[in-house]
Amino acid sequence: MAQSVVYADLKFSAGPSSTDPDDDDSPYENVPLGPVAAAPSPGRWTRRWRVPTALLAASLLLLLLLLVAVVALGACHWQVTRSLQDSSHEHMAEQGRLSQELRVREQSLEQTQLELAWAREELQRAWHKGNISQLELKSSNAELGHTQQELAVLQKEMHVVQGRLNNSERTVSSLLACVNTDCCPRGWVLYRSKCLFISVTNKTWEQSQEDCEERLARLMVQDEWAPLTVPYFVYASNAHYWIGGRPFYRARRSTQMDNKHPVKRHITCWSLVNGELWSKWCNNAYQWICEKSPKLSSASET
Repeated sequence: MAQSVVYADLKFSAGPSSTDPDDDDSPYENVPLGPVAAAPSPGRWTRRWRVPTALLAASLLLLLLLLVAVVALGACHWQVTRSLQDSSHEHMAEQGRLSQELRVREQSLEQTQLELAWAREELQRAWHKGNISQLELKSSNAELGHTQQELAVLQKEMHVVQGRLNNSERTVSSLLACVNTDCCPRGWVLYRSKCLFISVTNKTWEQSQEDCEERLARLMVQDEWAPLTVPYFVYASNAHYWIGGRPFYRARRSTQMDNKHPVKRHITCWSLVNGELWSKWCNNAYQWICEKSPKLSSASET
C-alpha cells in the first residue's frame, strides 16, 4: 500500500527567539517551499510539519486489522449463513423425506387395517361355519348313534329270524321226509307243519277239549294261524268246529223285563265257521279240531 505524507501549515506571531534548548529537538522543521507569490501578512509566519511514520504505520496496521477482522467476520458470517442455508435445505429435505415416509406408513397402516378387517370377517365366517359344522357333526353323531342302535336291533332281529329260518329249514326238511312216512297218527291230517284231527261227531266245548287231551293234543288255537289256514274241506263244510281259546263270560238279559228274571251270565267259547271266528255257548254240541306237532324225529330216523 502506498504511503502518503501530510503537511501542516503552522503560523506563529513575531516574537523573540526562543532560547529553550528543547526547540532544537522539535520534530518539525521549516521546509522551504520555493518562491512565494505573495508575501505573508505582517506579524505571522507559516511552518509545515510532517506526521510521524510510526503513528501512520500504527494507523495503517489498525486499519488493516480492522479490514482483516471485517473480512474474517464477513467470511464467518458467510460460512454461518451458508451452513444455516445448508442446514435449512437438509432440514427441508429431511422433512420432505419424513413426510413421504409418513404418508407411506399411513397408506401401509390403512392397508393393514383393511386387511385386518377382512381377516376379521373371514374369521367370523370361519367361526360361523365351524359352529355350523359342529352342529352338523353333533347331529350326524346323533343320527349315527341312532342308526347304530337301529342296526343293533336289526342285527338281533336278523339273528332271531335267522334262527327261525334255520328251524324252519330243519322243519321243512323233516316235513319233506315226513311226506313218505307216518309223521301223524292214523286218521290225522298233516297241514302246514301241524297234525290236525277233525272230528265227525259233535260234543260240547269241554268234552272236545277232553278228547284232544286224551289224544295228547289240544284244541286248535286260531291265534297261532293266519286267517283261512284250515284245509279247504273244513272251510267249505259250513259246519261249526270248536277251537281252542280261553272261554269268556257274556251277559244275557231275559226277554221279560221284571224282577223275577234277572240278568244271567253265560260262558261262551270260540268256534270256527267258514274260516271266521264265532262265539257260541260252550254247552252247544259241535265238531272240533285237535292239533299237535308231527313226529319229526321219527321221520328223520326213517
